[in-house]
Amino acid sequence: MSQPMYDRYQHIRFDIRERILTVTMDSPPLNAVGRPLHDELSNVFVDVARDQDCDVVILTGAGKAFSAGADLPGLLNATQDKALRTALLSRAPAIVHSLLSLEKPIIAKMNGHAMGLGATLALLCDVVIASNDARIADPHVGVGLSAGDGGALIWPHLIGYARARHYLLTGDQLTAPEAEAIGLIHKAVAADQLDDTVNAYAKRLADGATMAISATKKSINMELCRQAIASADAHAGLESYTMASDDHHEAVLAFIEKRPPVFRGR
Repeated sequence: MSQPMYDRYQHIRFDIRERILTVTMDSPPLNAVGRPLHDELSNVFVDVARDQDCDVVILTGAGKAFSAGADLPGLLNATQDKALRTALLSRAPAIVHSLLSLEKPIIAKMNGHAMGLGATLALLCDVVIASNDARIADPHVGVGLSAGDGGALIWPHLIGYARARHYLLTGDQLTAPEAEAIGLIHKAVAADQLDDTVNAYAKRLADGATMAISATKKSINMELCRQAIASADAHAGLESYTMASDDHHEAVLAFIEKRPPVFRGR
């Protein structure tokens, strides 16, 4: 890799070709965001912003998933460890801010399911192109949590409050074609066309007036960045509040024990 600052990453891989940098989350089997990957995501877009060798970024996941979201067994520890909860959620605003403020255009190549934080990562990108067989959802409520990692910010901007309320309050999944139809993502394509479609889009941007493209992205994201600065810490605080709840502890246990959770509203 051309930049030594990427050498410290253990769960993210980097590849650059023709000024297009591909950033790949690599945390088998489904790129769930445990503490190590979470820490790296809070830094990676700052490092990408400093990379003078790339003009366009592709964000994707290794294997069959884009990202399955939070590492639930790891969350079980966080329910009982206030310091761990604080560490995890203090990094959430950094991920949101650094991704939105990255001036280089970033394409989410959604090669598989994007859930929870995985969905947020994809949707905060400038363009999302997904495989037809991928699904996307923000199921925080299903594990007794508030959508505090940026989901409550970005979903309403993309599909309006009425639809966003439904998907965030229920955690319902959408197929990639359904997500395209309501404007949540840019495009859904056949799995065997995903690489070529994303590469062609990235090359079009890299071959374009990159200074103007960067300035246009900055203009588009100005209001989102202002809202993120105003609300991201509060959203993370609300998620921390629910992370300490009995309902969240029950949801994680139920997932591990492969049974339906029994919520009690506390």
